Amino acid sequence: MNRIDALREKLDQLNVDIYLETKLANIRYLTGFSGSNAYLLVGRDISLFVSDGRYKEQSREEVKDADIFIYTREITEFKEKLPEIKLRIGVPKANITCELFEKLKEKLEGFELVLVDDPVSPMRMVKSEDEIEKIRRSQEVTDRIFTEILNRVKPGETTELDIAAEIEYLMKKFGAEKPSFDTIVATGPHSALPHAKPRKVKVKNETNLLMDFGNYLEGYSSDMTRTVWVGENPPEEFVKIYNIVKEAQERAEEEAKPGMTGKEIDALAREMIEKAGYGEFFGHSLGHGVGLEVHELPRISVLGETKIEPGMVFTVEPGIYVPGFAGVRIEDIVVMREDGVEVITRSPKNLIKI
Repeated sequence: MNRIDALREKLDQLNVDIYLETKLANIRYLTGFSGSNAYLLVGRDISLFVSDGRYKEQSREEVKDADIFIYTREITEFKEKLPEIKLRIGVPKANITCELFEKLKEKLEGFELVLVDDPVSPMRMVKSEDEIEKIRRSQEVTDRIFTEILNRVKPGETTELDIAAEIEYLMKKFGAEKPSFDTIVATGPHSALPHAKPRKVKVKNETNLLMDFGNYLEGYSSDMTRTVWVGENPPEEFVKIYNIVKEAQERAEEEAKPGMTGKEIDALAREMIEKAGYGEFFGHSLGHGVGLEVHELPRISVLGETKIEPGMVFTVEPGIYVPGFAGVRIEDIVVMREDGVEVITRSPKNLIKI
C-alpha cells in the first residue's frame, strides 16, 4: 500500500469525503514533491496534486501516486476536477491559514469545509529504512562539519557569527541543501540561553563554546549540539555540569526501550539532573522527532504521551543552563530499534579542549 492509499483509509475516521493537505512536508512524504508551493487532495476516488506553473515540469518528474493539476491564477481552480456532487472536505486546522480557509469557503461554494486534525504527521513518525538512511547521511555531514570547525576557532579572533558562517558554508561545501534551523553558536554566559543567537563577539580563551546546528540532505534533516572548552583549564563547576549532562544523556540512550512513552524517556535524563541539584536549570524537552522536518513528532518531553515504536527517530539533548555562568547541551539523533536505541550521531561526547 502506498502512502496516499494509507491516508485514504483515514477518511472515515476524519468523517470527510476528501482531505486537502496544505503542509509541504506532508505533501513531500505522500508524493515526493520537493518544491515550495503545493496542495494535495485525497478522496476515495481522487488523488490530485495541485501547484502553479513554476513547478509544471518538476511535478511531472517528482510526483507519484497522484494526478497533477497546474493552476494559472489561483489554487481554487482545482474545483473543476472535483465531482459535481457536493462533498465534505477536511482541511488540517494546524496547517492552514485563516486567509486560505476563508478563500476556500468562498470559492468552493456548495462544498462543506471542516477543520480536522492533521492525519499525516503521525503517519510520518515511524520511518522506513530508506528514510533512516537519509537521516544518517544528513547527520554524517553534520559530524564532518563538527570535526572541521574545531580547527577554525581562533581565540581572540573568531566571533560567534564567524563560526556560524563557517558552519553554514561547510554545509554547502559538503553537499547539504541548507541549514535545518538557525545555527546556534554561543560562548560564556551567553550559552546559558538555550536558543542563543550568534553575536559579533570574539570567542575568548578559557571559555566554553556551545554549537547547535543541522542541515537538510535529500530532504531529511540532522540536528546536533556539542559543547567544548576553548583553552586548557575548564573550571571545576563547568566540568561537573558537563559530566552531569553527559551521564544523563547516556542514561537516556542506554535505558530507553520500545513501548516507553516520550514522557518516560524524558524522565530518564531529567531525574538524574534533578538529583544532581540542577533541575531548575533544565527547562526544555529532552528531545523531538526528526525527519522531513527538524522538529516533528514524537515529543520526548513531559508532555510526550506517545509510545515510542521501533523506527521512530528523535533527539536526546539534555542541558544545564546556569545564568551568568555557562550552558552545556549534548545532543544526538537516535533511532528506536526492537532492543533499544541506535545512536546515529558519531561525534565524540567527551569534553573536548581546543
